[in-house]
Amino acid sequence: MINLKAAVAAVALASTVLLPGSVLAQTVLKLGHVWPANEIHARAVERFATDVAQTTQGAVKVEIYGGSTLGSDRELVEGLKFGSNDIWVGGAGVLTAASDTAKIFALPFMIRDPQHFTQVYDGAVGREINDAIKKESGLQVVVYWLRGPRWLTTKKPVQTPADLSGQKIRVPDSPVSVASWKALGAAPTPMSFGEVFNALQQGVIDGQENPLSLIQTSKFSEVVKSLVRTEHSYEPIVMVMSASRLARLPEAQRKAVLDAANGAAKTFAAEEVIKGETSFITALQQEGMTLVEPDKAAFRAKVGPAFVKSNFPSVAALYEKVAAVGASTAR
Repeated sequence: MINLKAAVAAVALASTVLLPGSVLAQTVLKLGHVWPANEIHARAVERFATDVAQTTQGAVKVEIYGGSTLGSDRELVEGLKFGSNDIWVGGAGVLTAASDTAKIFALPFMIRDPQHFTQVYDGAVGREINDAIKKESGLQVVVYWLRGPRWLTTKKPVQTPADLSGQKIRVPDSPVSVASWKALGAAPTPMSFGEVFNALQQGVIDGQENPLSLIQTSKFSEVVKSLVRTEHSYEPIVMVMSASRLARLPEAQRKAVLDAANGAAKTFAAEEVIKGETSFITALQQEGMTLVEPDKAAFRAKVGPAFVKSNFPSVAALYEKVAAVGASTAR
């Protein structure tokens, strides 16, 4: 027990450094993500860090460790509890390892469009989700950032779920993703994102699914040629901290972190995602990918409300609440 206490104290000490020429301590927050530096949300993270430093006049420094340098998404989420990193930014579905409620994020064809995304996650339902995740895991969702819908990329064209038969599709390590793609007829293959390019190149998997921005910046066009417009999930990007770590920050520093996450960085991410949806398609086609327009209705039919109630009953009521948000004005 003495060693454990010493380790905890060492972690706490490592999170602060003395500012040169000052008796004040600088708070250092280690932020980890898995993306390449030119990805939209990696750039949004840079803006977040800059805003935190400016607002606190250097009292808080956010150190960014991208490209999986601190580990996979799952490892980064676990690190929040052990203090090996202070902030994680990534696809919200990864939180299913820590929270049952987080299954809601990866349910297919739940979010209709960017407007519905904002209505849900910036509204009362979003707050309900946050509260449940905090209660179940001790983790605090600091902000939801818009992410483009996920597309399927494969070596062979896919028009209907039947075309997925036998195809090994890389999915995040999430029970919802695995169950969804199994229901669609594929052989879902959970895998760390950093391994995907090589797995595609070597034929270990036949395809993967991600937003256009990540497909383009990860150069997947070099190893798969079919760009399939499934647009099956608007999984949010979340910034997450341990609730206790966030609470330990002085009030002014805590406010600076929350404001920076929900300010210019969030706006930048949303604008770049929306602007990029068309330009990314063009760029990927220029890189040799073929745009495939699948039968979306056939995909939806296999993973709709009945699928959710049967496979994930614990979030079925929440799923219905999400679907009801803005439904009267939906097309």
